[in-house]
Amino acid sequence: MPSPSALAMVGAEAQEPIAGEFKITSDEIGFGLSIDNALNNLASRVESPDMRYFVMAVIIQRETGGNLAELLDKLSELVRERFKLFAKVRVLAAEGKLSAWILTGLPFCVAGAVQLLNPKYLAVLFTDPVGIRLVIGAMVLMLIGFFAMWRIIKIRV
Repeated sequence: MPSPSALAMVGAEAQEPIAGEFKITSDEIGFGLSIDNALNNLASRVESPDMRYFVMAVIIQRETGGNLAELLDKLSELVRERFKLFAKVRVLAAEGKLSAWILTGLPFCVAGAVQLLNPKYLAVLFTDPVGIRLVIGAMVLMLIGFFAMWRIIKIRV
């Protein structure tokens, strides 16, 4: 069971902003609030899944017993693995974002190059009514594809 003095020590030695939150929790326990309620208040003030994991683990350990140091060691491993996973997801998402930008910009680059090399070649697209409809249709499909790619890239972990 974490004692109020251990929570106060974290409040004194940790860096802000978390130090203040642990100090508030220690003070709440000192003023007579139960440890479970004080820890739940801590979890509600700090919007972090890792803090919720910590609070849940401590509360469950208090009810069932066991080695708190080992539990916190396993929890720290979990948090580190989550950060590694987030880093991998960011790398993969960056690769997808680059692909999205390239695939979106490539038709414009090719059209610009063709326009520079042979201006008469693309003139039909902008003078003929069917060509204008084709250009508008291509733009709409590119926009749909762009948003679809962004939805695929947006990974929630």
